[in-house]
Amino acid sequence: MKKIMNTAETFVYDMCHGLAKAHPELEFVEKFKIVKKKEINPDKVSLISGGGSGHEPAHAGFVGKGMLDCAVCGDVFASPSQVQVYNAIKNVATDKGVLLIIKNYSGDCMNFNNAMYDAQEDGLNVDAVYVNDDIAVKDSLYTVGRRGVAGTVLVHKCAGAAAEQGKSLAEVKAVANKVIENVRSFGFAFTSCTVPAAGHPTFEIGDDEMEFGVGIHGEPGRFREKIDYSKGTFADDLSRRIVSDLEEDLGVKAGDDVVLLINGFGGSPLQELYILNNSVSKCLEADGIHIHRTIVGNYMTSIDMAGASITVLKVDSELKALVDYPVSTPALTWGAAMDASAEAAVEAMKAIAKALNITPVETKAAPSKQAGAAQKAVEEDNAVYEVVGEPKVGETINTAAFVQIVDKFADIVIENEVPFCEADQMGDGDFGMSIAKGFKQLKADWATRKKGDIGQFLSSCSEIIKEYCGGASGPIWGSAFKYAGKAMAGKQEIDLKDLAFLFQEANRGVYETGKKSFGKGAVVGDKTLVDALKPCADALTAAAEAGDKLLDGMKKGAKAAHEGAEATKTHKATLGRAGTVGDRSIGFPDAGAHGLDVIFNELVVYISKM
Repeated sequence: MKKIMNTAETFVYDMCHGLAKAHPELEFVEKFKIVKKKEINPDKVSLISGGGSGHEPAHAGFVGKGMLDCAVCGDVFASPSQVQVYNAIKNVATDKGVLLIIKNYSGDCMNFNNAMYDAQEDGLNVDAVYVNDDIAVKDSLYTVGRRGVAGTVLVHKCAGAAAEQGKSLAEVKAVANKVIENVRSFGFAFTSCTVPAAGHPTFEIGDDEMEFGVGIHGEPGRFREKIDYSKGTFADDLSRRIVSDLEEDLGVKAGDDVVLLINGFGGSPLQELYILNNSVSKCLEADGIHIHRTIVGNYMTSIDMAGASITVLKVDSELKALVDYPVSTPALTWGAAMDASAEAAVEAMKAIAKALNITPVETKAAPSKQAGAAQKAVEEDNAVYEVVGEPKVGETINTAAFVQIVDKFADIVIENEVPFCEADQMGDGDFGMSIAKGFKQLKADWATRKKGDIGQFLSSCSEIIKEYCGGASGPIWGSAFKYAGKAMAGKQEIDLKDLAFLFQEANRGVYETGKKSFGKGAVVGDKTLVDALKPCADALTAAAEAGDKLLDGMKKGAKAAHEGAEATKTHKATLGRAGTVGDRSIGFPDAGAHGLDVIFNELVVYISKM
């Protein structure tokens, strides 16, 4: 791996600081990893989008006049946490409201939705739309439906224009949904991409092969096939196949007007994107479809993946006007270039004034009443509770020993960061990195966790896990710890029966989080971590009912977790990121289930020696 970087841990921070320094009208709020406008207009709806980093210039590159007010930056290919999103909402909230533009991925939906619910409980006016333009995912029963890909940029553009015109939250949401209903995308890749934390390509592919229908996270595509240059018409033939699929799915016909977006994934040179644009344009023109505007470049990338996606937006007079509306952002500018230059000139004058020790007169927008109220919403409780006594494990586990076990739990996760990423071949390769980040932070904040009893400790741990575990791992693992904590409230020690109940409630937390986010919670057979967690919980329950000793029951639980994880190799994923590849996931274990298998079995060995 060769990248311009310091460390994988500082990768996103360094990038965001660099962006803000290049565009002085923006600011980077490092604590919550959000890029926002320095000046928030209180008289318009604020737009927030975001997701995992690695798709640059999306999403921070679209913060500016006529598009987004704020972008929330997760780790590479991992959703930002609900805490990040919640604080983004507080930072840009106005009396006219906030609209979240969410790409339809499990982690994004979970974290953005939970943040929206928290903000609504605080009295903020927040709503959301979900972009699902990727027709490569044919079956909407896979994962949470079709993925949100490059079409998201056009949602940002039109909704941003509507907000700039002073439309209400309901009106801006209606515009965003109109774009979502009329936009479709399809991507292909010639290479994989390299996640900085992993240090190697997410998947291997031959020099003469391509992935057809690939996602933007390095996920495998719909299928793999050989590249055939022998006829001298490869670009034309590829374009014809994709354009026909897009036209059929969107219902575009002769006489319709469209906006065409040729989007690079980061590794293909611009000359090839223009070749692709030529081929795609010829296909559309031959079908009698008029191209209102063409956009070519890297807008929704996949780090350094070679390949591209084609996006078609069917437009009427309203959408044409919104697409053409002036915009000025780091990554997209037209009709407002002079405005951007003027803003830059103002910033330059401020710098000169500062150097000359002159205090410039500034006019700042009045802070939003809702934003001001939100800032005071909740104060974090960092009270420390000391553990009394020595760790004891017999037929019961006391609080001190339980804290020690969770500390070992964190060590196992951190030690397996790379292997867990490698196990995520059918996802996006970030699983190990996502959970390790949370547990590293947990150990760093160990002294601030409440250790009065087992329930308090678990609930306190859940706060860090929800905030710092990336992607869907934050809400999933965080809810497991939270529900387990509630189940163990007030307990200074637990026996096998208590442990079984703890695991059953952890599983219920995962189920309820999925149900709240998608209308369906994961069950055994969906190829998720539940395939290891639920069998483990059931085995512990059966062992407790049979009167087994604590360690014997735990061994049975670990064995059931292992068998459940191994069984996922025979399942087709129906939920989670791997759900997008369907049958291609058969033969591979689910990364989450595999991770729990490793953790549970190593913990049993550890506990047996305590």
